[in-house]
Amino acid sequence: MSARALLTAVLRDLYPQWDVHVDNRGIWRATGPILISASSAETLLDALTTAAPDDTREAADRYSVIVCRAAT
Repeated sequence: MSARALLTAVLRDLYPQWDVHVDNRGIWRATGPILISASSAETLLDALTTAAPDDTREAADRYSVIVCRAAT
């Protein structure tokens, strides 16, 4: 699996209400209540945290539980 495919899968898991993909020109896109276009996965994630704050909080909660379990 390529890094791009892995990042796309992670973003789709974090934001299940959004269709996340990279177009044929390398532009990262998320389609949900609005269309977001970004030049990188990091920029797309920044935009998604603003556009979908509830999904962001949910994802942060899920991942903090995973990190806590791994630490014990």
